[in-house]
Amino acid sequence: MPTVFSMPDAVFSRRVSSLKYRRLFAVLLFAPYLNAQAGFVEESAERGESLFLDDIPVVLSASRLSQPINEAPAAVTVIDKQMIKDSGAWDLSEIFRLVPGMYVAYHADPYFSADSTVAYHGMVTTTTSDRMQVLIDGRSVYSGLFGGVNWSDLPIVLADIERIEVIRGPDSASYGANSYLGVINIITLHAAESRGASVSFSYGNSRSEAVFRYGAKSGDLSYRMTASIRKDEGENALIQHPTSQDKFWTLNKYDNKTMQIFNLRTDYQINASDTLEFQFGYNGGPREVGEYDNVAAVTRRAENHFEMLYWRRALESGGELSVKAFHTQERVNARLIDSDGISDGDARFSRFDLEAQHTFSPFKNTRLVWGGSVRYDNTYAPYYLGVGDNQYLYGDFPYHLQRLFGNLEWRVRPDLVLNAGAMAEHNTYTGSDVTPRIALNWHATPDHTFRISHSRATRSPSVYEKIYEGYWRGADMYPSLPPLQTERVKSTEIGYMGKIAKADVDFRIFYDDYNELIDVRKEKSAISGDLNAGRALMRGYELQVKAPLGDATRIIYGLSGGTVKSDNINGVIYSDSLPKYSHSLLISHKFNEQWQGSLVAYQVAKTKFNATDFNPVMNRGYYVDGNRRFDGRLAYQFKMAGNQAELALIVQNIANAHYFEYRHDNEFPGRLTRLKLKVDF
Repeated sequence: MPTVFSMPDAVFSRRVSSLKYRRLFAVLLFAPYLNAQAGFVEESAERGESLFLDDIPVVLSASRLSQPINEAPAAVTVIDKQMIKDSGAWDLSEIFRLVPGMYVAYHADPYFSADSTVAYHGMVTTTTSDRMQVLIDGRSVYSGLFGGVNWSDLPIVLADIERIEVIRGPDSASYGANSYLGVINIITLHAAESRGASVSFSYGNSRSEAVFRYGAKSGDLSYRMTASIRKDEGENALIQHPTSQDKFWTLNKYDNKTMQIFNLRTDYQINASDTLEFQFGYNGGPREVGEYDNVAAVTRRAENHFEMLYWRRALESGGELSVKAFHTQERVNARLIDSDGISDGDARFSRFDLEAQHTFSPFKNTRLVWGGSVRYDNTYAPYYLGVGDNQYLYGDFPYHLQRLFGNLEWRVRPDLVLNAGAMAEHNTYTGSDVTPRIALNWHATPDHTFRISHSRATRSPSVYEKIYEGYWRGADMYPSLPPLQTERVKSTEIGYMGKIAKADVDFRIFYDDYNELIDVRKEKSAISGDLNAGRALMRGYELQVKAPLGDATRIIYGLSGGTVKSDNINGVIYSDSLPKYSHSLLISHKFNEQWQGSLVAYQVAKTKFNATDFNPVMNRGYYVDGNRRFDGRLAYQFKMAGNQAELALIVQNIANAHYFEYRHDNEFPGRLTRLKLKVDF
């Protein structure tokens, strides 16, 4: 059984923190009524549904139903194409700095892949950030080996993204285990939306990229092809402001990489009711990995590809029937050198997934989406899965998953919407689980909506964790250890969405209770008799504001903060792993028809991570100091030989700040400047 959580109640009832949350919520709770129209209550019985939905963005991901964002059962941040462009982001992972509550670290992983960490709500005990689901067009790219996502290995370019929906909170009811802290769904452009050809070239210090895209339509078939090559020299070789003069902490990681990407998407309108979508993607190229006096790649190349087929039929009743099948193959070919000599660093991961989904209206004022899926994963990674006496060194590691899911949306009254859903799933690692959610959205006025929800979510062990469990439970170790279980969370939130003056405001407070948290890396956990002994309580707030400042200017502001309290059993640190606050601010302005600019500012408070680089002799603890950063973009649109063109100057880290993210050998590489030329034909 999990260790009993014994933290004193006083720790969780500090008056200063509680009053801060109460006052902040109270301001937003009563502010809407200052602008409410007189007589609204008396007229409420005569209002129709449309009164609450005019000019409201629609989201597709929160419940698997297409819903106005103020009727979704969870908080959702929508990042559109213009935000992506205005952010000046180079890597896909950088975009998520604009999401309240998200922590992004530049190239944090020193071992398997020199890649960024994207983590929601702290709880970052590994660089892979394995507690959040990531989808591309509904296709899971959550890796089975370590969990999490290898962002640089995804076969996608920023130019093909229509928008990104980020569900801020657990969503296992819709997407199952591993949708533990939140879900990112990256939605690409329909093939018909990108006709013609375009080329773009980017060049700057340490970075360069070329992208070619062509789209066309032939009868009822639309298609798009995108090819790109990018080179990234990563962090500076030397740390500018090391926290220790020990050589290990004066050198950054090996993280140079080249990415060759190709994508194909076709959309075929079979008849008036049926559509068929096919996607293929490839990402490959040489990668560096490792750090000083540890593991370094002699040769290393990543190869990833996927194929997806998606059939949809529009039903006469207004519903839809769909079937989606995809295959993913990730492959790393590597020879690694460490203190023991040269090792086999090859790794392979494959996934086959089949999902069917049906949406319809069973009764008046209701909609129901339900369906199921089956999945088969297989992993091979002798170097990374070899533990102890290497009894698990060779062989493939299969994983089977079956799911049934459903979500009912019931419009109780024109101003009251109930969402109730659940996911039932069974996997070969931990057996069966059911993860429910219920949410109630109340349109207090046409411009102001309140939401209250409660959900439960799980995270299944990764292959790495499952193999380590087998090692600790070996005959020569701790055979009486109970089997590894899923991590669990109970999450409650109160949210508000509305329009105050011209600003769209999204605010929520949340209380999350995490238990059965997995740790297989420390022998202390095995000795204690439970690899699922961790527990943490998190409470906090998030605010997102989108507002126009005149006809040519808009701002997007994000704020989040909170606390995490834990007994930190077996030395696994969760307490204070959520920054006390983080800010993001994007200001974009259109000067005239030719000139447009944007400025982005980020600020993150001091952050506490797991004891990955704790060394009291070097006077370095668990904390990474707070930091702030400014990025800018200035673009000029013009005609080139009769074709539309744009030249953009992008500067990241304008102030040339040298700060650490995640660890003290992970220093952001100072000011980065690049020019980008894009021409549409």
